[in-house]
Amino acid sequence: MENKVLATVNGIEITKDILESTIALLPPERRSYFDSDFAKKQLLEQLISVELINAHGTELGLDKDPQFLSQVEQAVKDVKYSFTMNKVFSAITIDEEEARKTFESNPSSYQGQELIRASHILVDDEKLAEELIVKLEKNEITFEDAAMEYSSCPSKENGGDLGEFGRGMMVKEFEDVAFELEEGELTKKPVATQFGFHVIKTTEKSNAGKASFDDAKKDVMNKMLQDKQMEYYTNLITELKKKFEVKVNI
Repeated sequence: MENKVLATVNGIEITKDILESTIALLPPERRSYFDSDFAKKQLLEQLISVELINAHGTELGLDKDPQFLSQVEQAVKDVKYSFTMNKVFSAITIDEEEARKTFESNPSSYQGQELIRASHILVDDEKLAEELIVKLEKNEITFEDAAMEYSSCPSKENGGDLGEFGRGMMVKEFEDVAFELEEGELTKKPVATQFGFHVIKTTEKSNAGKASFDDAKKDVMNKMLQDKQMEYYTNLITELKKKFEVKVNI
């Protein structure tokens, strides 16, 4: 198929292939914009502008400027490095059965995160917290009403509801108790933290349990690929240091 020349700027040809390859380098969500002839003409104008500025740069003598030449040299090295690594890594693959064996040898590593939903009432006085627990156990007041009336936490506006959270998202003293409670269970005594005294009620528990291989396959294969690439890279650098002379002066 003929590689049509779309424009010529100072002797430099901008071809259809150049235009299409420029579009191909864009993020997927932007490529679809250039399906229309109008958008392609806009892009062609941008490429023409680039060549005009480059021609002006030559007029200004940049082709002989040491700083410019140094940056060009570094840019070529960076592109060469990227292409070399892509070529090297393209030969490294992970077999699905290999991934399955890795998963089955340590399935707990791919366990889903345990999540809970809890509500609390935060007060400054431990005795008040104890009294609230008694009232709640006797159903003299609802948890939501007690939170609205007594809690100093902004969650009071939602009846004390803190929403869903996993481990590591709350202070340890609070978290340890909240995760130990059964669904719908209330603390038997106040929980002291740096913020005050909490009356906690765990309202929902999601025990994600162990993921199946099908659920975890993508993560397993990606992790194995990264490990394999890093191992190969480390070994390659060691071999290349033996092959090519390296001098370090610091």
